[in-house]
Amino acid sequence: MKIPIMDIKSGQWYDVQDTVLLYEGAIANVNGGLTGLKVIGSRIMPTLKKYTTELDIFANPQQLFMAFNALFLSDNRGADAGHFKAIEMTATSAVLEDTSLHLPEFQLGLLEGAVGIFPECSLISSEIVERGSDKKVYKITWGQGNPVFLVRGALLFSEKHL
Repeated sequence: MKIPIMDIKSGQWYDVQDTVLLYEGAIANVNGGLTGLKVIGSRIMPTLKKYTTELDIFANPQQLFMAFNALFLSDNRGADAGHFKAIEMTATSAVLEDTSLHLPEFQLGLLEGAVGIFPECSLISSEIVERGSDKKVYKITWGQGNPVFLVRGALLFSEKHL
């Protein structure tokens, strides 16, 4: 991971993309690298669900992912925030394009956590399909079952751990 800012000076302004990458890089370094960053991203939506009724309007992950851009922009303001766009959607999968500044592992974790707010659903697979400088593309697949998150066979957390 490239560290964009090597010598931080008080009172100096830095490029927003460099700042986001520095912040997420620091989180990753403290929490076990990119896998740790993904775990932190995955905890955002379930935690948010505990404190807001906004997410109660969604009946399933498909509805949530269709409205994901509006939720993302409500939390990330400004012209540089980027966007989430649903490219492909079925009843049990979503392909989403992300033009935000965030590291792809963090965003993939965020999308995995979104599936986890629905007790009747479980994550089947998630992947970064495209990793470019201008955009990232993710594919998330879910099904019916116990809300335990498995990523490459490793238990990350379940609803009782949130």
